Amino acid sequence: MINHFNCFKTTIIRPRVISIDSIDSTNRKTKELLVQGESEGLIVTARTQTAGRGRKDRSWYSPIGGLYFSIALKPRIGPEQAPLLGLLSACAVARGIRSLGVENVRLKWPNDVLVQQHKIAGILSESIQVDDNHLRIVVGIGVNQNCPVSEMSEHLRWPTTSIIDELGKETSIEALLCSIVNEMDELLQAVENDSSYAVVLEEWRRVSSTLGTRVRIYEDEKTTDGIAKDIGEDGSLIVETDEGLMKVVSGDVAHLGGME
Repeated sequence: MINHFNCFKTTIIRPRVISIDSIDSTNRKTKELLVQGESEGLIVTARTQTAGRGRKDRSWYSPIGGLYFSIALKPRIGPEQAPLLGLLSACAVARGIRSLGVENVRLKWPNDVLVQQHKIAGILSESIQVDDNHLRIVVGIGVNQNCPVSEMSEHLRWPTTSIIDELGKETSIEALLCSIVNEMDELLQAVENDSSYAVVLEEWRRVSSTLGTRVRIYEDEKTTDGIAKDIGEDGSLIVETDEGLMKVVSGDVAHLGGME
């Protein structure tokens, strides 16, 4: 059943929400519905996922109490710019979490949202060719909201926090969903008005926890250390290494703690 929430305040996106109690993956379901004829603005939410995924097919732990949803978007400007929708979504998630009163929300390249170096949310962007002429982007978002870390699995990959741990109280999942989608819509308006992702890239740089930090890059079974200097116009991470500047497109990044 498609729900129309009253708290959406959007101009570009026409949100239509399908709420599911439990599902393997909201991204998988969203892609399935796009192939069947659904369009931009479709949102699939779940109270829990049994096979939630992160980057590189890692599992995303999805206990009841978190916000888990996927949204279908059209590429803006051109298909080659589609990966930047992941950075745009990260900025929107950070805005939404801050709107609840959480402080020190930062972004880790390419798809993590942190509070004090502890992961509070993640984003997974996937492209799907619906037909010969239409590419769609499915952005999956998972936020640790009303699920205390003390009740989560002991085998989480990264240091983790949640909104309830940060604020000491439960917050509205529906309000956070609407806030994130409204912020995505505002950023998409800026992209369309400027025919550029410059506004998104500048905001990402301002709230980044990665830039200026010593990092270790894991790419193609090779590790490289350096200083994260910038992000490119294509969303890649530019790292200064002993051998010179390195452009990271799809590798994993670990923060080593030291600043430039």
